[in-house]
Amino acid sequence: MKLGTKAEVKIQRITLLYHKQGLLLVAFVFLLLAYFLGQENTLSEPLNLRPEVGTRGLGLSGAFISSTDDATSPLWNPAGLATLQRGNLIYDLSQGAVSIAYPIKYIGTFGVNFLDLNRSDRFLVEHTANPVGSFKLGNNQALFSYARRFGIFQLGASTGYSRAPYYGSLWAQNYDVGVLTELNPYLAVGMRLRDIAGVTIRHRDGQVLQTFDQQLALGAVLTPHPIIRWHNRLDIIHPCFGTSVEIGNRTISARVGSMFTFGTGTPSQSWSIGFSLNQLGKQFHYTYLNHDDFKHRHLASIGMSFGGTQLISRSAASMVPQVSHTRKPASQSAKKPKAESRKPMANNQYTAAQIAREHDIDVALMLAIIHTESNFNPLAVSKNGASGLMQIMPDAARDLGLKVPQYKNRRKPKLDSKIDERFDPNKNLHAGLTYFKMLYEKHLNNLTLALGAYNVGPAKVRIRGPLISRGKRYAKKVINRSQYYRDKSAQMEIDLQRLERILNSN
Repeated sequence: MKLGTKAEVKIQRITLLYHKQGLLLVAFVFLLLAYFLGQENTLSEPLNLRPEVGTRGLGLSGAFISSTDDATSPLWNPAGLATLQRGNLIYDLSQGAVSIAYPIKYIGTFGVNFLDLNRSDRFLVEHTANPVGSFKLGNNQALFSYARRFGIFQLGASTGYSRAPYYGSLWAQNYDVGVLTELNPYLAVGMRLRDIAGVTIRHRDGQVLQTFDQQLALGAVLTPHPIIRWHNRLDIIHPCFGTSVEIGNRTISARVGSMFTFGTGTPSQSWSIGFSLNQLGKQFHYTYLNHDDFKHRHLASIGMSFGGTQLISRSAASMVPQVSHTRKPASQSAKKPKAESRKPMANNQYTAAQIAREHDIDVALMLAIIHTESNFNPLAVSKNGASGLMQIMPDAARDLGLKVPQYKNRRKPKLDSKIDERFDPNKNLHAGLTYFKMLYEKHLNNLTLALGAYNVGPAKVRIRGPLISRGKRYAKKVINRSQYYRDKSAQMEIDLQRLERILNSN
């Protein structure tokens, strides 16, 4: 295990180096590409751009370059796919676009987008009373994408085929690339290069029907507060600037933005307003787009997440306390992994250890959460109404499949496990670990953020933070306790026996 410790230290040093030089490197790449591509730019030529699709991205006034994080990411910046920890399916009702993406562990994330699948230019019914409509009939696209994370950078690429909205149109291939990185919890930047070689769509008889020129877009998202995000985008080759302010959390958010175009002729300006809902993997996005080029301005899309979550391994769970909170000398800490490596064999007999392995969560971390939440009291009730070993709120418990009655006063629940299943220790433990794993996945395997969100509520913590003081204190307390269990195997054994008696009491 000494080699593992040295490797972890080396990885930490490399990561710190990336953070220090990341901004300079990204700025250099952006300037180099802008200079190289700008040499052939002629502003007197007409703007021939591939149509932008996606309710959420358009609701941000196109400023979706450095914050892409769902299946529609390839339509804006393919690098955003690398953020996904679960499969994602989104159907855009307005534009007939289907987006599917799925991450494969150790390999990367693959995505497929099919655009303009409506039979008419309106969703389901071609009628003036239908406010939801598509941009152009028959402007089909098929896009295949791949993205992966390398250190602090996310890299992605797409290739696909496009056709023009004319009978007899042939298909033409296109290529896109993108990069995205979070420089710190307050600033993320990204770049997208679309239609690298340009696209020329021809008729069967050889006539040129449509062309799409190169597009280089730079983006930045500033997060001055956990619920406030300022999205920005700058197109280099075809000058335009989009900006949008989004307020809210992962569950619900509202946004307003504007796009300014500085191409040929008179500069134009459009604005958008909308909101998003995301609850237990189900998504809904709405945008009202005020743009003269679009006849039908109401846009809507629905989505869902599916598939397994990113597993929490023992090594990942134990890395944070070893690095951040241990006060033991290095000579003593080097001996810890040996003791820990023997624990799983000794603890196989315990039901709690088996449940932890079922959820792929470190046993010491599980015990630390239970100790901090309820001190192993299966009938514990907090002042906010959270109950049981893992202190689960009524609404969260119902969402996780537990039977919980509607209480007039949630601080005074029925302590009967047949009426309120939060007081069934086994069901409470399974539900609590499932919930924590969802938060761990949501926060991109950041243990501190996941613990903080478990304490203060997921609505108060953004995917990449920051974390409020109460959440920080809670996370530190749990991490210190889990490290204590690793240091004191006897105490870990005592609390495992204690939990075993509780789980077998029903």
